[in-house]
Amino acid sequence: MDQSEKLLLGIEHILSVASDLVDEVARLKSVEEECKILKEKVFLNQFTFAEQQVFELTLDGYSGREMQLILSKEETTIKSQDKISYAN
Repeated sequence: MDQSEKLLLGIEHILSVASDLVDEVARLKSVEEECKILKEKVFLNQFTFAEQQVFELTLDGYSGREMQLILSKEETTIKSQDKISYAN
C-alpha cells in the first residue's frame, strides 16, 4: 500500500469518526431537551392545577386583571395562586 492509499484510508477514518461525533451531539441535544421537559414537569407538579394556570398566564405576560377575567376569579384568589409575582 503506497502513501496516497494510506492517506485516503486515514481521511476516511477521520470522516467516519467525525460523522459519529455529529450523531452523538444530535443525540445529546435530544437528551438535553427531554431533561428540560422533565424538569419543567417536576417543577409544575409541585403546584395545584389552579396555581399552574396562573403560572402559565404569568409567563405569557398577562396582568393580574387579565387573569381575573380569563379565569373568572377574584384578585385575592389570583394573588394566592400566583407563586411567581407575589412570592415572598
